[in-house]
Amino acid sequence: MKFLLLVALFLAVFWLLRKARAARSAERSPRPARAPERMVKCAYCGVNQPVSESILTHGRYYCCSAHRLEAESRDG
Repeated sequence: MKFLLLVALFLAVFWLLRKARAARSAERSPRPARAPERMVKCAYCGVNQPVSESILTHGRYYCCSAHRLEAESRDG
């Protein structure tokens, strides 16, 4: 019986410490929010994606280099 009481006490202390640590970390300064980014459409397949993840060639945006190569070979 004493063993079960000690285990329950240990779990309660452990739970309280975790709860206090989570509250303390939540009070710290939150991460700055990322600024919204402009979305562009792939000239080959039409998928929308952030401009930072796209490939710009000859004024057109592509979602990957394979689509860029396909569009260039198709256009001549």
